[in-house]
Amino acid sequence: MNSTGNQVETGASGDWRGTLRDHAHRRSAAILASLQQGQPIAARDDGALLPLLAELGEQGAEALRLVDRLAMGAAAEAFAAGDSGFGDEFAGQLDRILQGFAPSVVPMPEVQPSDGRPKIFQSELWQILHKVRESAELSYAREIDIVELDRRILFLLKSRGALVPADLSSVIGVDKAQVSRSVKRLLELRMVQRDQIRSPVALTRKGDALAEKLSRLAELRNRELSFDVSDGELQDFFSVMEVLLDRAVSLYDKERDLAQKSGRLDRDHEVGHDFEPRRTNEPILVDRSRIVSPLLTLSAYYSRSGALAMKRMTGLSNFEAWVLSEIGINPPTDWSELVRVLERDHSQAGRTVNHLIERGLVVRDGKPGRRHGRFSPSVEGQRLHDIITQTGLKRSAYLLQPIPVPQLEKFLKTFDKIRRNAAAQLERERAYEELDSQ
Repeated sequence: MNSTGNQVETGASGDWRGTLRDHAHRRSAAILASLQQGQPIAARDDGALLPLLAELGEQGAEALRLVDRLAMGAAAEAFAAGDSGFGDEFAGQLDRILQGFAPSVVPMPEVQPSDGRPKIFQSELWQILHKVRESAELSYAREIDIVELDRRILFLLKSRGALVPADLSSVIGVDKAQVSRSVKRLLELRMVQRDQIRSPVALTRKGDALAEKLSRLAELRNRELSFDVSDGELQDFFSVMEVLLDRAVSLYDKERDLAQKSGRLDRDHEVGHDFEPRRTNEPILVDRSRIVSPLLTLSAYYSRSGALAMKRMTGLSNFEAWVLSEIGINPPTDWSELVRVLERDHSQAGRTVNHLIERGLVVRDGKPGRRHGRFSPSVEGQRLHDIITQTGLKRSAYLLQPIPVPQLEKFLKTFDKIRRNAAAQLERERAYEELDSQ
């Protein structure tokens, strides 16, 4: 893949085998011409083939060596025989060689319009959830003012029955401390009950009534999000989500192990991100009653492993890495455009940008002391930007790799429908809020 995350352009046909075929024919013709003219054989231009090497990974160098040897041998045979070209035998041998290679990762289908940005699944997921969460807060607040995590626990207990806190933490993808605080709030509101601190948490009659009321509203919101999505598409969507959740938890487990081995977990592992460890080969429970629930769980595990990875690779927090990534996509980046893309308030974005400037990772073109300028990565910032981009692409590839391409394409089409519906849902809730405030 190139720096923007797109599949590399490999020849007229768009596939890497086409590129290797074109290279083999050009190389053999050039070698034959050199032999016929009694001139030294020109060295291969490896620089022009770097995109191919990137797509094939470690196999790229071996593929080039084999193709070059075949081209050299074919040219030598043609020169010895006095031929001016190459027959079908050369093409057949080339095809047999190429069948022995495959890309090192599954090519990622388009997940957003091509605008020069890296196609990283985490950012796509976050954009949907940002809209869903904002519209949900506006919608549910008209019924009862409780926080999102409390609602999710009520929904889960309504659909699954009594669960111990460890299972609540694992299924929702929220750390044990946050679950404990949420359960304490719900106990105080007499929405849930339990016999002992480690006993299963169950709904009270009051909690069941509220969960039923909120569930009806959630069902309406779920229907809106699944508009134009068939039952078959939903089944396929949840099947893929099970795989993605398993991969996301695996990523988190690996990053957590790396942090523990380096001795940095206790120092850098922020409070509020210690998920209940998964037992060996334990399947990830997927709440299929609503589209948003597994997306929220996926985001929680994936974001946390990303935070650990960014800390390990760059020393930056997740948000700092995101800001630097956005600044480095097409610098210089205007302040207004940066805030729009981040979808955060000016103060949080401003503090982060100033911190990156102080660390020498970002330079600003504008009046001193003002945020409203144009920002570019420094030399060191560009180095970290490249690490952030490649790490994000590798993580996305790891997440999606087990899913066959046809199934992944269907999933991403459904994902796009949900994103469209989430945007429409948010606009409606904002309109209701504006009418209520008048």
